Amino acid sequence: MLFDKLKKQIRDSFLIMGVGNELKEYDRIGVDVAKMGKELFPEEFIVGGLAPENFLGKIIKAKISTLIIVDGVYFDGTDSVRLLSPEDLTLQGISTHSLSLKLMAEYLKNYDIQTVIIGIKPTCLPRSDERSGTETTRQVNDDTMEVKKEVLSALMELIRNKNNTS
Repeated sequence: MLFDKLKKQIRDSFLIMGVGNELKEYDRIGVDVAKMGKELFPEEFIVGGLAPENFLGKIIKAKISTLIIVDGVYFDGTDSVRLLSPEDLTLQGISTHSLSLKLMAEYLKNYDIQTVIIGIKPTCLPRSDERSGTETTRQVNDDTMEVKKEVLSALMELIRNKNNTS
């Protein structure tokens, strides 16, 4: 299902970038997907981490038509994955890099590169520990790994489909 939705939105060539803070369980989703994908298709994936804008030069030089960003995004509803546009981020919920992703997408439009975001809903949420002042997580769930695998599977199918038509 995700593959079909992606296929309809992707124009020609693409790169996939995973973003997030890998030190925080609830925010590392995109980075995890990119790292897993990079093992099989190193040229197709970028691990953007906390500063995806640092890869703008590489993205532009690749002469792609679409950048697919994978990120943990908070949104209402029971679905665990949503296909979003950068404009949706402020409407859908909070991503730790919403602003930078939106600005990045606007900048990439100048190079005729569209941006599509795969938003994965984290199954663990941050909370503050008043005693220590540190951030911890609650309700870490194996469902997140299943969703990561589902997204990675759709992305792999997209890459194989692209490679078979090239």
